[in-house]
Amino acid sequence: MAKEKYDAYDKKVGRTVLVVAKWVAIVAAVIGPFVMMFNHNWGLELGTLSVLCGGVALCFGPTGRTAKGQWLALLYTLGVGIAVLVYFVLVLKFIHF
Repeated sequence: MAKEKYDAYDKKVGRTVLVVAKWVAIVAAVIGPFVMMFNHNWGLELGTLSVLCGGVALCFGPTGRTAKGQWLALLYTLGVGIAVLVYFVLVLKFIHF
């Protein structure tokens, strides 16, 4: 019988990190363009943070832990990056303060 590498506490911490990364990505992506209107540099940093945290949540989540799922998770991460970029452009184009 193979011995488990990780105990229940490690698994719980890992799931918590993934949930936090997902919510940081969502919140940073939503408020990023509005922050960018006041401070361009901070807005770009929030956009970058949202793509990175979204990639972490996808690549280290259940999809990214399989052989075929790694490529899917990387493609999903690319899609997240493109979606965040399009969202930033649309918000900055149509909403002016």
